[in-house]
Amino acid sequence: AALDYAELGYRIFPCAADANPAPLTRHGYKDATDDGAQIERWWTRHPSACIGMAAGGLLVVDIDAPPNPWLAAEPDLARDLLTAPTSITPGGGRHHIFRRPEGKAWVCTVGQLAPHVDTRTDGGYIVVPPSVRPDGSYRWLEGCELDRGADQLPLPPWWLVEHLDALAGGTHRVPHTEIAANRIPDGQRNA
Repeated sequence: AALDYAELGYRIFPCAADANPAPLTRHGYKDATDDGAQIERWWTRHPSACIGMAAGGLLVVDIDAPPNPWLAAEPDLARDLLTAPTSITPGGGRHHIFRRPEGKAWVCTVGQLAPHVDTRTDGGYIVVPPSVRPDGSYRWLEGCELDRGADQLPLPPWWLVEHLDALAGGTHRVPHTEIAANRIPDGQRNA
C-alpha cells in the first residue's frame, strides 16, 4: 500500500504501529519520499509500520471521533467535505484530503476551526489506510478512496477556504452558522 501511494506521487514514511503513530525515521515527515526502493527498505525493517503521508501540498481536515458537533446542524457543509478522499481513523474520526490551493499560506492548526477539528498541510502528516494500530485500523470510506494523485484532488469548499484564510490572516474565525447563512447556492459556485 505504501508503494501504491508513492506511485501516485505522495511522499510516504513509516510510523510506529501504536496508539500515537510517531515517525520511525530520523527526521520524521521530512524524510518522506516517493522513492520505491527507500520505502521497501523501511518496510523490510518495520513490516508492521503504519503508513505516514506528508501533508505538503495538501489540506487535510482532521475531525476527531463522534460525537463531534462541528457541522452537525449544517449537513450540506458536512457533505461538501465528502467530495474529497476520506479515511476513517481507528477511533472513528475522519481525515478529508483536499488539494491545497496555490498561494495559500495556511499552516497546521489544532482546534482553530472548531473544537476537536484540526488541519494538516505543509509541516504536518497523517496516517493512511490500511495502517493498523492496537485499537483498530484506518480504512477508506466507501466511494471516497485515495486513488489519484494530489493534482487531481478536489479543492476545499469555498466556505472552508474563507475560514482558513481568516485564520491565516489573524482575523477571528467565522462561526459556522454565519458560513451557512452566507452560503452560495449550488448553481452559483465556482468549480
